[in-house]
Amino acid sequence: MHAMKRSILADIAAIAAIALLIAITFYWIEARREVIIFCDKFSPGISKASVERYLNTAELLSYRTEFVANGSKIEAYSPLHLGIMQCRISFNKQDIVLSAVVD
Repeated sequence: MHAMKRSILADIAAIAAIALLIAITFYWIEARREVIIFCDKFSPGISKASVERYLNTAELLSYRTEFVANGSKIEAYSPLHLGIMQCRISFNKQDIVLSAVVD
């Protein structure tokens, strides 16, 4: 009886681990898609305010703004990818998109 309980608990733990792995994989894939899809939306000529508004609707993305000598840039990334994959959006001094590239 005791061995059977242990076997059932092991089966439940294995099923839970597999379900967790599937959920993490799903979110990882969705986060990757979100970086690519969002970055494709930011073509040259779009205002920085529009980009920020759009990024604020993202489910799995975070972003940070950095000011540089000739304007600014935003790096949008998914914490699920540990910052490895990101969208770099460059702006001129008038806060207009110059380029958006997925790294």
